[in-house]
Amino acid sequence: MKGTIKTVATLAILGAALYFTNPGMEDFGRYYQKKQVTESQKGIPELFKGIAKTAAESGATFVTKFGYKRNDKLLFSFFTLGPASKPSSRYIGFGKFIFIELD
Repeated sequence: MKGTIKTVATLAILGAALYFTNPGMEDFGRYYQKKQVTESQKGIPELFKGIAKTAAESGATFVTKFGYKRNDKLLFSFFTLGPASKPSSRYIGFGKFIFIELD
């Protein structure tokens, strides 16, 4: 009986932590912007890195504000770009900063 109570308490604490740290669009926007900036810096000369960074930040901000849709599942969220029937990219987000690409 003690083991069952500990298991239920642990699951309740874990569920509460996931519930209160469920990421929103702002959290996903920060993640996506950082990802795009990192990818924009690969393989380009130092001289153009600032321009690439600015373009990536602007593009990422635009895409997260107008392109992605959030589907809240209480403990986690799905973020989808494009129509639900054929999305171009999907992510699942946990704990405000953990995002996993599903495609």
